[in-house]
Amino acid sequence: MSAGRVVGIFAHPDDESILAGGTLAACAAAGLEVVIVCLTRGEAGPIAHPDLATRQTLGAVREAELRAAADALGVQAVECLGYPDGGLPWVEAGKVEADLARRLRHWRPEAVMTFGPEGLYGHPDHVAVYRRTMAVVDALAGKPDDRNGPWRPWVYQATWPQGRMAELVSAVAARGLPAHLWGLHPDDFGAPPSLITTVLDVRRFVGPKLRALRSHRTQLAPEHLFGVVPEDLAAEFLGREYFVRVRPLATPGDWLAEAVGGAAATGARGRP
Repeated sequence: MSAGRVVGIFAHPDDESILAGGTLAACAAAGLEVVIVCLTRGEAGPIAHPDLATRQTLGAVREAELRAAADALGVQAVECLGYPDGGLPWVEAGKVEADLARRLRHWRPEAVMTFGPEGLYGHPDHVAVYRRTMAVVDALAGKPDDRNGPWRPWVYQATWPQGRMAELVSAVAARGLPAHLWGLHPDDFGAPPSLITTVLDVRRFVGPKLRALRSHRTQLAPEHLFGVVPEDLAAEFLGREYFVRVRPLATPGDWLAEAVGGAAATGARGRP
């Protein structure tokens, strides 16, 4: 296949690894250029241990953790835009969209990856990133620039199927291990399985995905699910990643599944 580029647009350091770490690693291994754009530095997040960061340094530490995670996944470029963590819904929409438009014009990817409307578990920052990203893609798509013809990207919303996180938590708890999720309820995660269009088998990349997840040390207390999950359960539950393809709607095939080779899209909705 010819080389291409994928841009993932997320809200916080660690979103990339939770939602799409295996897919990003698979894209990089397939020779694609992979770029992560993170709108915040995650400075309002938890601090798992006081030796790792202070409230004043957390943003810089989390950006460094994101870059370490990107290295684990083979990602070529990371951009942190520095918007306020926890404040994205209240940032002027036009400013965020102009920033994202500049980056998408620069990178001009074949595929854009971001959140779906449920924001994985309803996080307001995630939902804001979904809204701003989709607004920019719809504004730019199909319009030529000074150097190129029309840009028509494939757009994928990364998610989990509803119920899948609860299954993982139950499986980990059955081993007698803690399964904390930042105080979130596992039933809050995900989108209806009937919406999912693309399921990628990324079991070959569970190792890099776990290394990337565990690079976010400030976010993983000792009892956190992603810190304790055994390798066999990681392969079972983290070895498939789920997307809703929203652009183009009526085109046969699936660019992302074909691009990573060996990972296949489900041919029908609702078969995660």
